[in-house]
Amino acid sequence: MASYDTGYEDERFQHPVGHTLHCSICMNVLKDPVMCGQNEHLFCRACITPHLMNFQTCPTCMEPLTVDTLTQASRGIRNLLAELKIRCEFFNRGCGKFIELGDLERHVTDCGFAPVVCSNEGCRLEVNKRDLLHHETAVCELRRVQCHNCNEIRQEIDTVKVSLVAMDEKLDRNEKEVAANMKTVEENVIAKVELVQEQFNKQEESNRQLKADNEEMKKSLNEMTRLLENMAQALPEVQAEQMRKGIAESDGMDREPKLIIAGGINETGRLNTVEMFSVSNGTWATLQHLRKARQGASSVVYDNKVFVIGGYVSTCGTKSMEMLSVNAVHGNQSIAWKNVPVVLPGKFHAHCSVIYNGRLIVIGGYDAEKHACSDGINEVSPVLPYTNKLLATMPQKRWYHCVALFGDKIVIVAGVQGMNYGTNLKSVVLYDITKNECQELAPLPYGVSEMATVKWGDDNVILAGGVDSDSKPLNKVLMYNIKTQKSHMLPEMKYKRQGCVAAVVRDTVIVMGGKDERGTFLKSVEGFRFDSYSWQELPELREGRYCATAVVC
Repeated sequence: MASYDTGYEDERFQHPVGHTLHCSICMNVLKDPVMCGQNEHLFCRACITPHLMNFQTCPTCMEPLTVDTLTQASRGIRNLLAELKIRCEFFNRGCGKFIELGDLERHVTDCGFAPVVCSNEGCRLEVNKRDLLHHETAVCELRRVQCHNCNEIRQEIDTVKVSLVAMDEKLDRNEKEVAANMKTVEENVIAKVELVQEQFNKQEESNRQLKADNEEMKKSLNEMTRLLENMAQALPEVQAEQMRKGIAESDGMDREPKLIIAGGINETGRLNTVEMFSVSNGTWATLQHLRKARQGASSVVYDNKVFVIGGYVSTCGTKSMEMLSVNAVHGNQSIAWKNVPVVLPGKFHAHCSVIYNGRLIVIGGYDAEKHACSDGINEVSPVLPYTNKLLATMPQKRWYHCVALFGDKIVIVAGVQGMNYGTNLKSVVLYDITKNECQELAPLPYGVSEMATVKWGDDNVILAGGVDSDSKPLNKVLMYNIKTQKSHMLPEMKYKRQGCVAAVVRDTVIVMGGKDERGTFLKSVEGFRFDSYSWQELPELREGRYCATAVVC
């Protein structure tokens, strides 16, 4: 029978490992993972093999299973395991490194803390590999010592004596030369000290003049301050208050970021209502209604305004856009939404938008005017002259997808391919705005659409919920790194959510609304923090919302 190793102990890993990567038999982290072909239950090969010698069924699902019908774990599982950081096997001997599990075997082979045995006859002491040479040649009491020839030693001593006499003569000559050189150096140092003293005296005089000039400037500033105070007192109280507010905003005073969710649909129909969440207070408040009820719209924040773009209105999509001043969020909540006189290149819904250097970029979506799904990446000006143009096309037509902006690059993730609703993409596309070209990245481990997406850090996109290709809502949460192009599963949400929205407020990923597996329109809200590595329920929305849009401002 072949010999196998059981799983890795959890204590050896740098960070806690999720339960999905543990063997159901030994309860350790999977080693040489295999799975049953029926339901893909995972085991260490060393654990499941002895079991199958006595029982011909999977110990988890009890489906028929033999050693021959075991299959290798999926590439996604193997990639996740390979990226885990684990202690070296020789950490008890002094190796303090954490190594990616995929590199462990190579590291162990070369590790300087691996045990080796002294080769000196009769010793057999076990030492670290890196200390072996020093032990065998300098420390071991049983090492071989070379005996020197006495005549050769005497000859070497005589040679050394002759060299010492020659060195004494040379030192005498050098002492005289050094004395002469020291006198020259001393004269040069005295001359330089006198020069520095002269320059210092000039600087002192300059400093006195500068101090006098500073005193004069202070008097002028004090006089200007007094004049400004008199002017402020002469202004009406309302103008003075507006001035103070303007100065506070221009000085960049920190305001608590507020989360806004707008539109969507529920059992009552399409929504034009808007809600605002304060993380510090843990409360939802209502803002002025949108001018149109919009489902599947997108939104951005630009120039101190919130823009809501397109969406499904009445019986089809719309080319319209409306905006709300951010002051309505952080102050006067009676301010109403205004139409923006811009015309989108199509009647889009289930599309995505980002703002880059004042340029609104609209990506994909369903165009009700053409009765077709779009592969377009369009630029729309949210200010005069309200122009729009096609920049590029994606490799696939898609809607119900998500995007994230990283500098001058847009990551376009998954969604429904073309008009084949239920045919979900695994595709990840990187659009370079400056080069105006698309590049396909490594795909996701599963196809998904109607999910929520947020940017996390400099390189990561987090995908939450959505539906699979069988139109079943998901509570999966996946983090995709755009540099390594690798995926990593995060803890699952408490609720399955289709058509939910998400945003990051400070250090919390907040996911809102959507529909569950029973078709219920969700009011529930939950937040994820990496320090606790878990999801927590937050205060509910006032209304259940599916296919809404959300921003932070």
